[in-house]
Amino acid sequence: MAKVGIVLGSNELSKVLFAGMWSVISTSMGDEVVIFATMDAVKAFVKENPEIKISDETSKKASNEDLMGFYRKAKKSGRLKVYACSYASKLFGIEKEQYNDVVDDIVGITSFQMEVEEGQIISVW
Repeated sequence: MAKVGIVLGSNELSKVLFAGMWSVISTSMGDEVVIFATMDAVKAFVKENPEIKISDETSKKASNEDLMGFYRKAKKSGRLKVYACSYASKLFGIEKEQYNDVVDDIVGITSFQMEVEEGQIISVW
């Protein structure tokens, strides 16, 4: 069983969906996945009125997708953790209770790095 860290820095729909799809595939193969939503990506994980960009062709075609569906499916495995960046949360004034149910906690990048340890890290910007 491997550990995969995903740094998600964009709230573009196609990129948020990609991180979710990667999570489902990795957790279904037995891997542990830790997602670190940072910068604009944190805005995609709020409960009310998530801010999602739809500017690329893939996002336009996928605009009816259940954005958090992949994350919820991966969470059911018990092998996915989703963290919101403490710095970005502070920048945008987002508190823990404002995030949707897939977000486990607000942490700093050091905590994310320590949890992933020597696992593979993927950046999605």
